Amino acid sequence: MAQYLSIALPIPMRRLFTYLLPDGMNAERGMRVLVPFGKRSLTGIVVDPNAAALPDAKAIHEVLDDIPLMNTTMLEFTRWMSEYYLASWGETLHAAVPQGMSPESVITIKLLHVLDEQQLAIIARKGPKRAALLRLLQKHKGPVSVAHLQQQLRSDSISSQLEALEHAGLIEIQRTIKAQAQAKTQRVVQLSEELFSNASMLQQLLDTLDRKAPRQAEVLGSVYLAQRQSKRAVPVHEVLVKTQTTASVIKSLVTKSYLIESTEEVHRSFDRTDEDERLHDRDESTVELTDEQSHASSVIEQALDSAKAKTFLLHGVTGSGKTIVYMHAIRHARTLGKSALILVPEISLTPQLIDRFRSVFGTDIAVLHSRMSIGERFDEWRAIQRGDARIVLGVRSALFAPVQNLGLIIVDEEHEASYKQDSPAPRYNARDSAVMRGIMEGAIVVLGSATPSIESMYNARSAKYHLLSLSKRADNAQLPDIKIVDLVDARKRKQVVQSFSLEMIDAIVDRLAKKEGVILLQNRRGFAPRLECMDCGHVPTCRDCSVSLTYHKHLNQLRCHYCGYTETAVKSCQECGSAEMLEFGAGTQRIEEELNEILEKRGIKARIQRVDLDSTSRKGSLRKILASFRKEEIDILVGTKMLAKGLDFERVTFVGVVNADLQLYMSDFRASERNFQLLTQVAGRAGRSSTKRGEVLIQTMQPKHPAIVATKLAQYELFYSDELQQRLDAFYPPFSRFVVIELSGRDAQLVQQHAQHIVFALPRSSPSLRVLGPTKPDVDRIRGSYRRVIVLKSSKADDPGGQYMRQSLSAALQHYRDRHASSLIRVSVDVDSYSAL
Repeated sequence: MAQYLSIALPIPMRRLFTYLLPDGMNAERGMRVLVPFGKRSLTGIVVDPNAAALPDAKAIHEVLDDIPLMNTTMLEFTRWMSEYYLASWGETLHAAVPQGMSPESVITIKLLHVLDEQQLAIIARKGPKRAALLRLLQKHKGPVSVAHLQQQLRSDSISSQLEALEHAGLIEIQRTIKAQAQAKTQRVVQLSEELFSNASMLQQLLDTLDRKAPRQAEVLGSVYLAQRQSKRAVPVHEVLVKTQTTASVIKSLVTKSYLIESTEEVHRSFDRTDEDERLHDRDESTVELTDEQSHASSVIEQALDSAKAKTFLLHGVTGSGKTIVYMHAIRHARTLGKSALILVPEISLTPQLIDRFRSVFGTDIAVLHSRMSIGERFDEWRAIQRGDARIVLGVRSALFAPVQNLGLIIVDEEHEASYKQDSPAPRYNARDSAVMRGIMEGAIVVLGSATPSIESMYNARSAKYHLLSLSKRADNAQLPDIKIVDLVDARKRKQVVQSFSLEMIDAIVDRLAKKEGVILLQNRRGFAPRLECMDCGHVPTCRDCSVSLTYHKHLNQLRCHYCGYTETAVKSCQECGSAEMLEFGAGTQRIEEELNEILEKRGIKARIQRVDLDSTSRKGSLRKILASFRKEEIDILVGTKMLAKGLDFERVTFVGVVNADLQLYMSDFRASERNFQLLTQVAGRAGRSSTKRGEVLIQTMQPKHPAIVATKLAQYELFYSDELQQRLDAFYPPFSRFVVIELSGRDAQLVQQHAQHIVFALPRSSPSLRVLGPTKPDVDRIRGSYRRVIVLKSSKADDPGGQYMRQSLSAALQHYRDRHASSLIRVSVDVDSYSAL
C-alpha cells in the first residue's frame, strides 16, 4: 500500500506538502528528506508519516537520516514557535537544523557565447535587462550564482530574462545539489589481536623484521607502543610523522595481516586553545559562596529536584558571581542525570566562559556559534545528539540544540537585543523561546542579568518568574566609583582635547603608570560616521541604502554597515570637487588614533588594541586579543559593546565611555533602556578585585538624562520605575505586544500602495489592537529596496495570549495574498520586534 508523507519545507508558505514515499524506503516523523519542488530540490522534515493519499503527489528523492533528527518535543517546540512568530513551520525547522545539513539545489549561470558590443547593443534595444545580464556574465570566467546577479543588477526577479537567454542558447542554467555536511574520518591502524596479546610472538616478529625489513619493524614497534599507551587505534598520519616512513610500509604490514587498518571519526573542535591563550584557569567550584549566592543556588537546586518547569530571574549586580551560581546549578543538574544548555548573546562572550566552565566541568562541553565551520558545527551537533556532551554553550541558535534529557536552561545577559533574530524568519526571541522550551521539556530556566529587561523584571514582579537577587559583589569587591563628565561644560572651559576630556586623559595616564588595565567604550566602529564636504555639504551615501557611508581610515574605504557596499574614499568632493572633506564624529579607529596621538605628546607609549567586528573578524582573533590583554601585553582595549559584557579581568581598574549619547535619541522606544544597560554593563568591567576599586568616567552632553543619572547612582530600581511608567503611558511592552510589518520593493510608490492594502484589511475599531502606519522608517531604503512599516500594538490585558492579534493579522495577510500580493513586494512580520524604526 502506498505511503504518503506530510512534509514541512523551508519556504514562507504556511502550509505542509504531501509526497509519496517510494517502495523500499523508510521515513519516520522527524527525519530529513530531499524532495522535488518546482525546478528545485529542497530538504524538508517529515511531520506526519501517515498523511492522507494524494493521487498526483510527487515521490521524494531521498531519505537523509537513519534515525529522526527531530524528536517529538522539538517538533512541537518548533511548531509553537512558527505559530507564535507567524512564520512557516518549514522555515522554523530549517532554522533549527545546522547549516550544511539541508541539501538543496544550487542554481548557477554559465555563459556559452561571448558577444561583441554591436551584438549586445542589438539585444539591448529589445531587452535592456538581458543585455545587462550578458555584460555582467562576461566579466566572470566561470558560472555565477543567481543571487550575485540579482544583487549586481539590483533586481529581485530575473527568472524571465534567464529563461529567454537560455532559450536563445546564450547561457546554460546549471542545477546541482549542494552536498551536506559529513563526518570527518581518518585512517587508523592497530596490531592484530594475536600479536598485541602475545608478547613473545611480537618480539620474534620484530627480530625477524629487523634483519629483513627494518622500516617495517620500526613502524610495528611504534604502533605497539602508541596502542599500549592510548588503548586505542593509532592514526596513520601520526605513525608516518613519528617514523619518517612512507604509506607503502604500512600497506605492506596490512597486507601481511600484522596491522589491521580501519577508519574512525575525527571530532573537529573549534576551540583549540593553546595554554598561553587561556583566559581563565582557576577552578571556581571550590569558591566559598556568599550568603546571597548560597540562597540563590539552594532555591534553584530545590526546583531542579522537583522536576517541574519553572523560570527564575537572577538579578545580580556586575561582579556578583552569577556565573558561579550557574555552575552550582549545572553541577546539581548533572547529579540528577540531567543536561544543561547555556545561551550567551554574542560570540565575544564565549571564549572566557568556555574556559571558566572547562576549568570546572572538563571537556564535557559542546560549543555552538556562527564562527565555527560547517564541519565543526556538524560534529558538535552530533556529539550533543548522541549524548556525548551534557553541557551545551552557544549563542541564539543553540536554543535548537538536540540536548538529551534537558533539565536546565541558562540565558546569560538575558536583556541583550542579540537574542532577537531579525532576519530571516522565524524572527524569534531566544530568551522568550527558551522559557517555552523549558516548559515543554519540564526544565528549569534561569535568566541572568545585572540589568534585566523591563519585560523580564515586570514578569518577575508579576510572579510569572521567581526573582532572585545578588546585590553585592563577590570576594568583597566594591562597585566602581562612577563619575559623569559634562562635555558641554568641559568644552566651554577648554578641558577637552579631540574626543577626550582632560579628566579622562589624566585617569588613563595614571592607570598606565600603575600598569593597570584600561577599557574604553565607543559604540561605533570605523574612523568616522561620515565624511562631509565643507563647501557644498555633500555627504557620500550608500548607492543602495539611505544611509551615509562610514569612513574606515586604515583601509581608505567608505563602507555601508547595512549592506556591505564599499568604495574607495577620495580626498575631493564628488559633487563640487572641493578638497575640504572633513570627518564628522568618531568611531573606534578614530578614538584609537586620537588617544595614541595625545599620549605620544605626553611622552607615553601605550599598547592599544581595538575590539570590534572589523578587528575580530578572523577566526580566533578575539581570544588572542583577550589573552594578550590578560598577560599585560596590551594596556588599553578600545572597542564597541563587544567589550561591555562578561569580561572578567582583575587588572581592569578604569573604564571610560567616550560618548554615552550615541544611542539615547534613536527612534526606538527601547533606546533609553539599551543605553542604561550598556553603560551599566561596561562600568561593571572595572574594579572586579577586592584590592583595587574601579573608576568609571562617562562623557556625555546629556548629564541629566534619566538613563545617565541611574547609571551614575547604580540604581536599577530608579531606572525601572521611571521607564515602566513611560511604557504604560505610551502603551509599549510589557503592556502590549509590539509587532512590525515591513514591506519592501524597488518601487517606493508601489510599496506604499501595498502597505495600505494590508492596513485596510486589519481591524479598525478593536479595543485590544491598535494599528499605526504605514510610515516611512528612518532608513527607508536598504539594498536598493524602499521600506514602509506598519506597527501593531496588542493589549496583553485584553488579549493575554495574543490569539486575537495573530488571528487578525493572519486573516489580513491572507486577504492581501489572495487579492494584492506581488512578486515585486516583500512582506515580513516581526512579532515582539526589537527593530528601530
